[in-house]
Formats: sequence, structure tokens, C-alpha cells
Amino acid sequence: MFINNVNSSAKYYPNSVAASRYANAINNVRDTQKSDAFTPSRAAQSFSEMLGKLRDSSEVRQDKVLEFQQRISSGQYFVSSTDIASAIMTNRF
Repeated sequence: MFINNVNSSAKYYPNSVAASRYANAINNVRDTQKSDAFTPSRAAQSFSEMLGKLRDSSEVRQDKVLEFQQRISSGQYFVSSTDIASAIMTNRF
């Protein structure tokens, strides 16, 4: 927040110690050099790198898709109903 004309309002209260302190504090803040800096931790940098790699990679593993398409079309792919039921129960509970 930036307040304009603080020094001009101090002239209306010349005997007020609080007004002069306030004006001096504002001047000190204005005189300081302001700089913002952000330095992420090593863990955050590592996480950011991994996240970038995941975003760049494809969600579909095309080699696996082609392999299963060939196995299904040739009739070589079979999953037992017991394996399907087991996978459903494992993922559900």
C-alpha cells in the first residue's frame, strides 16, 4: 500500500510525536531498496523437473497398445475370469 502526502499531513499536527514518527517511518520505508526473491528448495526443484518430464511424456504407451492389438487379433490374448475378478476385488478394496 502506498500513501501519498504523509509529510504534508504532519504539518497539521506539529506537536504530535506520533505524527512525526509516522512520517519518519514512511520516509524510511521509501528510502529502502525493495527486492523480492524466491529460491525453491532442492526437493521442489526435483519435483518440478519430474513433473516436467511427466508432462512431456505420452500417456499412451504405443508399443504396448500395438502388442495387445496384435495378440487380440491373432487370438493369442486370453485372461481368465478368475484373474479379472481378482483384479477387480484388489482395486475395489
